[in-house]
Order: sequence, then C-alpha cells, then structure tokens
Amino acid sequence: MGTVTDLAARHLNLPELDIEPRHGLTMKGWDFSQAVVARALAEGLILNPAMELFSNRCPWNCSYCFTESTFGTKKRKLSNELSLQQRMGVLGDLARLGARSINIVGAGEPTIDSDFFALLECAAELGMTPIVYTEGSLRLSDMDFCRKLYDLGATLVLKVNSLWQEDYQNQILVSGDTGRKTPRYNYFKARQKAIENLFALDFNKENPTRLAFDTIICRENVHEMVRLHRFARDHNIFVLMVNYLPSGRSASGHTNAISKAEQLSVFGELAQIDKEEYGIVQRGIFPYAGAQPCLIRGTGLYVKINGDVLACPGETEPVGSILDSPLAEIWNRLLDVRASFDGGCAPRERFWAGLNNDEYPRGDSYREGIAAL
Repeated sequence: MGTVTDLAARHLNLPELDIEPRHGLTMKGWDFSQAVVARALAEGLILNPAMELFSNRCPWNCSYCFTESTFGTKKRKLSNELSLQQRMGVLGDLARLGARSINIVGAGEPTIDSDFFALLECAAELGMTPIVYTEGSLRLSDMDFCRKLYDLGATLVLKVNSLWQEDYQNQILVSGDTGRKTPRYNYFKARQKAIENLFALDFNKENPTRLAFDTIICRENVHEMVRLHRFARDHNIFVLMVNYLPSGRSASGHTNAISKAEQLSVFGELAQIDKEEYGIVQRGIFPYAGAQPCLIRGTGLYVKINGDVLACPGETEPVGSILDSPLAEIWNRLLDVRASFDGGCAPRERFWAGLNNDEYPRGDSYREGIAAL
C-alpha cells in the first residue's frame, strides 16, 4: 500500500496556497498547505476534525439532515448528550492531538445552544479556528451576535440550497418532505439579512475568506450552480457544493438527487469557468467543486453528541466512544482510513457503486433552468 507519506505525495493535490488565496479558493480553517497535510498524515496528527459540539435541538426539518436518522419528528435535545464539561474535554483532547480547526456541525442548530459562545471561546483559546455550520437566519440577523463571532475568529458556513428561489429555499429547509405546514417564517429573507451582516463585518474580505456557503446540488437547484459559483468567486466566498451524504436521513439516497456523472459534469463546467474567467486551475478532487478537497477523513474524525466517534460525517458505524476509550486510542484505530486517504469521499463512492448511474436522470427542468440563467 505504501506509507502514509507516499500516499499523501502521490494522491493529495491541494490548491496552491503559497500565493494569496483569492476568490474563495479556500476558507479559514481549511487553509492547510500540501506540506502541512503530508506531515500530519506522516506523523499521525489531527488537523481538521468535525464534531457535533452542540445539542440536537433544531426548529427545522430538513429531509437530508445527516445527523438525524428519524423522519417526521422535531429535532429535540437527546437524553444521552455529552455534558458541557465532557464536550470541553473533547476539545482539549483534539487540541493535544494537533487540531488547528474544528468543523462544528451541530448535532442540531449550533447557534441556538445556550453554551454556544462558551464552547466557541474554549475552541479559540485552544488555538483552533471554529468553523460553524449554521442555517444562519435565527441568530445571524443580529449584528451584535455576528460581531462576537468575528472577534472570536470564527468561520461561518451558511446553508444555501438556493440564493434566488425563495419558495424552494423556504420549503426545503422549513417544511422538509414531511408535509408539515410551513410556519409563518420567511427563512430566505432572514438568511439574506444574515449575509448582509457578514458582508458588512468583512467576513468575506479576509484571506482566506471566513464566509462559506453549504450547497447540496439536486434537481431543483442544479441550474443555479454556475451562477452561484460566479457569485461566490466574485465575493470571495468559499462554496461547498456537494451531493447528499449517505448518512442520517439520506443514508439510502434521496428522491431528488442527481447522479455522480451529473455532479461531475457540473464540477467540470465550474472548473472551466475558473480557468477561463478567474485564472484558477483546479487541482482539488471530488467531493467538493471549487478546487478544495475534504480533509476531515484523512486529518480528522467525527465525534457525535453522544460520544460516538466515526471516521467522518459520511460514515454510519462508530469506531469507538469517548465514554469507553481515550480519544487518542480511538484515533489510532483509524490508521488504515488515513493510509488510504486521497482527498475523496469514500462513503459517497461506496454508495454510488451500488446504484445504477441513470437512477436519477437529468430531465427537462435542468436544461430549462440552465437556459434561463
């Protein structure tokens, strides 16, 4: 198989960061050079883990939630969530293992947790860049809240299923696929206010940027991807354009998913735009469009709110629990995962290998959408 160092040199192809990052090429907390990542892989260091640092509570009902496996029920606080002290303990363990940033993915909506700033301050004091994945509308429409995040050095990753289809964005986030009546809340407009606040505070003026969009490419929005890509490049926003994770509510697929071939076709179109319009030669590989591979699987792990530890957010089977074993011991169990890491997404590749590539064919709505841009 070769050594971890050999594999890093042979397969991992990060964007060139010796020059000043621009056009949202990467985001703060993911801005590791090829040499830094290769060293981390060779020496068994954690750089960029993910953690459900906050409660499972969330007012929304996304049909693709990868931290929730049940459907049709409101996401509430779980009886077996780690205590505040235990979560701070995990942050300390991650820092001692080398972590320089942390992807904060919930389990629910992070910003509504009563311990939100206490845990972010803890991460920052330990030398980690907090990367907060958030729906954005509930707290970020408050300028003072955003300013405190800026002062803590946080990077914000906003959910953006659509930047232009108001009805679709409200439906997919607030109602999900349960048929539940949509509350009288315009998520789309509240999120737009959040974006305006983050622009005003210059989150997207820093290099690397501290503002990112989290976008799942599917049938309803695939026609927006070219326009969204240009918007992001023009405003120095990093965009995580992906398909559904094969975990949580979308573990067995999703009815509006596009195929792997379709997604890679979109990626190819965006890469051509980068080359011709922005002077960026993409070097990254799947799963993200935009030249930046995912590093969590190779230089991190994923800690659930109940203490279970998985190789990455795309996996469904724990390799251990912090309630039973020290995190350093669990980290060592993932050596084989790190040894095969190439920047790609093994869970998605395994999922797609079991599907007919034409299961989700591109239809007339895609062609009509492209023509309308």
